[in-house]
Amino acid sequence: MTKIQDSTEYTFGMRDQLIIAQALVLGIQELKKVPSPFTELSNILDMEWLLENPFKNMSVVAHLMAGEASRINNKITEEAN
Repeated sequence: MTKIQDSTEYTFGMRDQLIIAQALVLGIQELKKVPSPFTELSNILDMEWLLENPFKNMSVVAHLMAGEASRINNKITEEAN
């Protein structure tokens, strides 16, 4: 465990870490949709680093939550059409 990861666990509660990790996952997904030359690559890389390091403990859960939300949203959209 790194010092940054260790301090993140003591600075933020588990729910805080999860919310931030989920925001990072969703933010990365949306920023990657921005067409070139407007893609903010440095922001994407920084957000990925944050997700893989200080918020590593919640990264998998946040990815699963974002994927499940997307799947549910797609199903609702399909049923509405």
